[in-house]
Amino acid sequence: VIMWGGIIWMSMVEGGQCSMVGLPPVNRELYKESHKVTYSITGVGHKGDNLDRYLMGRQFMVIFINFCISLAGA
Repeated sequence: VIMWGGIIWMSMVEGGQCSMVGLPPVNRELYKESHKVTYSITGVGHKGDNLDRYLMGRQFMVIFINFCISLAGA
């Protein structure tokens, strides 16, 4: 159960990273009405150096999740 939870968590982390890195060149007004949560998250995430901080913290979280998955699966 813990292993599968970790694998699902890892997929959500990876999907979020793809979205945060892929959306900066897209005009935020295009998805303001259709994706309100994404609009608000990218408003904070793309301000200043928050994206770089997110990516650095994400690397440590990925290491932690992979460690837990390997312990649960062993």
